[in-house]
This record gives sequence, structure tokens and C-alpha cells, in this order.
Amino acid sequence: MSLTDTQIKRLKPTPKCTPSRPDKYSDGDNLRLWVRHTGSKVWVSDYKYNNKRQSLTIGKYPTMSLADARYRHNEIKALIEQGIDPKQAKKDQQANRDGSKVFNTIAQRWHTDRKNHIAPTTYSRDYSQYQRDIKPAIGQMNIDDITAPDILAIGKAIEARGATDMARRAIRQTGQIFKQAIREGLITHNPANDLTEALKPHKVKHHSRITSQQLPKLLQDIDSYDGDILVKLGLWFMCYTFVRTQELRFMEWAEIDYQANVWRIPADKMKMDRPHLVPLAPQAIALLKTIKGLGFSNQYVFFNPTTRKPYSTNAFITALWRLGYKGRMTGHGFRGLASTTLHEQGFMHEAIELQLAHEKENKISKAYNGAQHLPYRTDMMHQWANFIDDAYAGKLDNVIHANFKALAAKHG
Repeated sequence: MSLTDTQIKRLKPTPKCTPSRPDKYSDGDNLRLWVRHTGSKVWVSDYKYNNKRQSLTIGKYPTMSLADARYRHNEIKALIEQGIDPKQAKKDQQANRDGSKVFNTIAQRWHTDRKNHIAPTTYSRDYSQYQRDIKPAIGQMNIDDITAPDILAIGKAIEARGATDMARRAIRQTGQIFKQAIREGLITHNPANDLTEALKPHKVKHHSRITSQQLPKLLQDIDSYDGDILVKLGLWFMCYTFVRTQELRFMEWAEIDYQANVWRIPADKMKMDRPHLVPLAPQAIALLKTIKGLGFSNQYVFFNPTTRKPYSTNAFITALWRLGYKGRMTGHGFRGLASTTLHEQGFMHEAIELQLAHEKENKISKAYNGAQHLPYRTDMMHQWANFIDDAYAGKLDNVIHANFKALAAKHG
């Protein structure tokens, strides 16, 4: 027999009612009203899901009227017919109301978590891009409602400005935020996967650089540089390791493995968001010991004691300009010079690309292993450092070191 509003209003706890055993009254079709020992009245929907009997509290009387309770009970039955767990649906509704599944809420947690573990400029770059390009597009959306086309539209809009690298970074950042939501158990799928492949091919920017024949003069000029000693040593370090200026600037002492003679750069400092290993030749290790002896910082290797933070990008490019290489050489130019010379001498292409930490838009990059070909790369980097020293000393025959050439032949 169905309940009536008049009957419900008159209901009071019976003597048998206890905190653990409320009085229960049926409205039919497994909708019940529980009257607790305190006198409160609660609507409960009984149902079967996955062959198990379950109960779900759906509201409190009189806030939820008899008619509203019946309507909500019918909604629950409809969810079950669609194969949806009513309890999970209720959790999702609550998350929507409190904003915990709003994309911006999750994104802010992700950025906050990263802030103390990455370089300040990296944080500033990524957070600024989020505020400018990502948040206005999907920030207020429920993360369950965001689709791959929504994310791709962000990348396409940035790409239309001619900022292809920035477009890729935006999609990768969005994907990282989705991974945060997956770790928190809010979702199970990342719609940002593989979307960078839908953008225009990356256009290689050719940075100004000298030729290998001009290298001896450049090295002698660097050695005669009378400006900041750490900038001078930084230029030498780029000669030996051909890392990006950004990676050099935020190099930390804790990242150096002196036992293995390897610099382990964490993923959040790398352009491709994956860790990178840089084998350090004895010449590079000697430079680090010299810098350590200066005692400028216990955290950063290339730390500007005047500004009390890592050197700016301009510090290194300005030094090259002062040496007369404006328009002829950049910090990135050391990478191009190394790549061209190593390829010319027959070193393995994949090892060179791995050492340069270049982007590879294919399935191989998904299985990236930073230690791949590491013994070969270590050998290659040692010979490269010897090549740099011989170029400086003017001992090269057509700028080709004999051992350097022999190693390439051995591994080729």
C-alpha cells in the first residue's frame, strides 16, 4: 500500500526503533521511508544491481517530498536499466556540485604540486600558457565532458598563431592534467593521447652557428673571455655536452651522479617532458669541480651571485656577441655543430638523436628509454670532448681527431 503525505506527517519512532534499526515503511516498488529514533525521516531506494541487493539514501523528508522521492526512485531504476551504478552516479553528481571534477580545479592542483619541484621559469611558462590558452577553453568544464576535439581545438588555435611548439606544449600539458585526474580516481581515460600527431609537422628552426673549421678560433675566443667566470665556464660546458641553454641554466648539483659520471636531467626540465641522461667526459667533470670550488650555490650549478638566481638566457648569448659572434653563433649552435660533425664522422644516427634529446613523432618515442645506447653514447661523448680539446689546441688535421674518427668506424 502506498504512503500518503498525511500518513507520513503522523509517523513517529516506535518503541522498537533504535539507532541501528530504524522503522521502515514501504511506498511500494522498493521505495521506503525510514523513520529514525531521532524522529528524522529519510527516503531510501532499494534495488538490485549486478545481482546484489543494495540501498541508496536519496533524500530527507520533508525537504524531499513524497512526489519527489517517487520521481528520484524512478530515475534510479532508469539508471539500472542503462547499466549505470546508481551509487557511482550519486558520487559524480556530488563531485559536480562541489567542483572537484571541474577541469580548472584539477589543473590548479597539478600546477601547485609541480611548483616546488621544477625550475621557476618552467613553472611560470606552463602556468601562463594554462591561464592564456587552456583555461578559457575548457577550464570550467566537467572533466568527464571534455573530448579529444575540445583539446585539439586548443592546439589548433595556438597553431594558427604560428606557435607550433607552444601548441604541442598545450596539448601535452592538458594530457598531464588528465593523468592527474586518473591518478586521483576521477576518470579512467585520457582524451589528449596522440593528439599532437594531428598538428602540423614541426618546422626545424636553424640557429646561427659556425662551421667545424671555425671551431678552433671560437674556443680560443671563449678561453680569452674576460667577463663573468661562470658564463665562460658555461660556454665551455655547452661545448663539451651540447645541451640546450635552458637545461644548462637550471642544472642542479643533486642531478649529477659522480659515480657514473652522468648528469640525470628530470623530465620536467626537458622540452619533451621525459628524463634525459648526459654522459660527462673527464673534461666536463673537471669543469664542475672548478665551479663547485667557487661556492656560489648549493643548489644550482650556474648560479648568478648578483641576482641570486640561475643565469638568464641572455647571459650566454650576450657573451658570444661580445666575442664577435653576433649573428654567427648561439648557445643552440653548439648542438647543431655537434650533430653535423658526429653525423659526418659516421656515428650512429639514433645515438646522436638520443643524446640531443630530439622529439620523435612516432611510436618509437612512446617506448623512450633514456639509457638506450648509453655505453655507446658515453664513448661518443668522451671522444667529442677530446675533439673539442684538440680543436682548441690546434692539433686537428682538417678538424678530425684520429681517435674520434677511429671510434666512429668501430661503432659504425
